Amino acid sequence: MSKKDPSPEQNMEESPGRYLQKLRLEKELSVEEVSEATKISVKNIRAIEQSSFDQLPADTFVRGLVTLYGNYLGVNGSKVAAELLAERKKHSTGSRPQNLAMKTIPPSTLAPKTLAEPSHISSATIALLLFAAIVLSFTGFCLYTSWNPFSFLSKQTSNMQVSIQKMFAGDDGQQQPVVAKENRSVDTGAEGREETTATGSGSLGTTGENDLSASRDQASYPYRLTAHFIRDCTVTVSIDGEKPVKKRYTSGRAAHWQAKEQLKITFDTPKSATLSLNDAPLSFPTSENGRPPSLLLPDDIFDHQ
Repeated sequence: MSKKDPSPEQNMEESPGRYLQKLRLEKELSVEEVSEATKISVKNIRAIEQSSFDQLPADTFVRGLVTLYGNYLGVNGSKVAAELLAERKKHSTGSRPQNLAMKTIPPSTLAPKTLAEPSHISSATIALLLFAAIVLSFTGFCLYTSWNPFSFLSKQTSNMQVSIQKMFAGDDGQQQPVVAKENRSVDTGAEGREETTATGSGSLGTTGENDLSASRDQASYPYRLTAHFIRDCTVTVSIDGEKPVKKRYTSGRAAHWQAKEQLKITFDTPKSATLSLNDAPLSFPTSENGRPPSLLLPDDIFDHQ
């Protein structure tokens, strides 16, 4: 039986980055081999192991990279990622002292002769003047638009009474109001799979309306890309090494893709959509050497964040 790798809690004297490096060396793996297996760039792996926090991206991306790295080495990547982010926060620069602003104020500005005289108008008088101004403004609006608020309120009250009478009158008075359901389709993957949501009793949303579902998706899929198209565009998508799939999107539509290890997407139209990765804004890729703009995650996180 092979010896189980120690957990991060058993190595408190080591930094999370050094802990991952130690596990990699014990498994006799090179940085290049880990990069090829996890699709994490060599630069990011070295920055994680050496705790070079200034060379790492935002915390959202670091959590996904470290989780993927730790899981590949056979430990709980989520715990390692949490400890690394805590260490990063500990080493971050603090805010400037509060008394620094007081030192820049000339003493003469605090002299009694420069202070304004206290107001002799009471709070009640100010409130009365404000109320009068509101009444005058509302009256002027009614005169200008020929709108009678009293008749409007009377009409609304009458309509409410009629609605209540219809609800409780006749044989149909005990029928409960029918809750309308509305179906909408959301692109959830490269193959154009559709997901239906309903509004009403007992239904759950699919785009961030359920915190438990969002947490499960974040743990299962470290890379979640959303595109809101502003131009008509044909997109070619490959998720986790699967066969690329091509699909046409029109302006005004939105698409969502999620991957566990790698996401490659190519657009045939430059600047055709606004992108967000893990709910964080992501710049649109640029064309190189005449080729269509494309995005490869996680390798292109630095270039497009």
